[in-house]
Amino acid sequence: MRVTDIATTDTLYLDIVSQGDARMSISGPRAYAFVRVATDEGITGICPFNPTPEITAFVLDVFKPLVVGEDPFEVEKIWEKVYWTHYGNCRRGAPMRALSYIDIALWDIIGKACRQPIHRLLGGHRNKVPAYGSGINLPLPVEELVKQNRMFVEMGFRMVKMKIGQRDMSQDLKRIKAVRDAIGYDIDLAVDANNMYGVNTAITMARRMERYEIYWFEEPVLLDNVEGIVKLAKSTSIPIAGYELENTKYGFKELIARGAVGVCQADATICGGITEFRKIAALAECYGIPMAPHGADQIHVPLTAAIPNGLIVEWMYALGARTAELVKNPIVPKNGEMECKNEPGLGIEISGEAVERCKTKPAQRSGLRMNPRYQWPPYA
Repeated sequence: MRVTDIATTDTLYLDIVSQGDARMSISGPRAYAFVRVATDEGITGICPFNPTPEITAFVLDVFKPLVVGEDPFEVEKIWEKVYWTHYGNCRRGAPMRALSYIDIALWDIIGKACRQPIHRLLGGHRNKVPAYGSGINLPLPVEELVKQNRMFVEMGFRMVKMKIGQRDMSQDLKRIKAVRDAIGYDIDLAVDANNMYGVNTAITMARRMERYEIYWFEEPVLLDNVEGIVKLAKSTSIPIAGYELENTKYGFKELIARGAVGVCQADATICGGITEFRKIAALAECYGIPMAPHGADQIHVPLTAAIPNGLIVEWMYALGARTAELVKNPIVPKNGEMECKNEPGLGIEISGEAVERCKTKPAQRSGLRMNPRYQWPPYA
């Protein structure tokens, strides 16, 4: 079998409810598409992707010539070939995301060719995994924040996550208390600062949050300040979770081996695909660290189910839940769990109804806007 072509589908647009975290705000129609990798045996692999001009250019113009003609089963060879050919530009950012999408589509081909769903192909540790309700909810008034998290509990989630990271620490603490009071202590509560705390602020915040039995403190300090993350981790009983923006086993080696994180949140669509995700998971397992990947639940449910240290997956209200509408028979949460599909490969098939409904290009697309009212710069 050989790869004959790599293409991207037409862009689809979903109107996303306005939301934001400590770093940025998101509102308006967002663009989505799929990478398709075709073979000479008629099997096509597919992966949802973020169709920015930069990522699309790397997929189609830079990496495609390196992958066409290769055997899709030789994912290690293809990964190394692409990574090292463009190492100077490929360590982070758009190139690594492009490689991740291609790699995931190749694994989809392998699963389909072997007639096995991804979670069984990669080890089949279990068929379903716990999920938690997650909101990009920092702009919400306290009353709406509480309402959203109560909704998660009513849906059956045993864990919820909220955004923090405002300039005034006391406001974050009031919001945490309000949510904890609303959901009680039988439900796990995690918080996410999206890299926006300075080290000293994060240490102070962690000490003040401990009374609320926080399950994890996610991405509190700038990813590039590994020394600062380690210092924070040693100062608190709350596990530090991260880092969704880190790439490759090399980046995660530093975070894991140095004790910076107690929960590993590698994202297969960012870190280097399924090929690299498996290696990161194995490294984390050696240190007794669980995997709780960021977002992309349609991909991460089977990956988390395949590994012994898979802890939980993130179900993102009004984002991941909306993007699942683009897929036929998506994996959905039921009583706080998400069950793997039994179809070969990833089991992702584009919904024709969604294509018709979401193909019209809006007059104005959504944009990312920095939130200056929150903690900025992150090293302050």
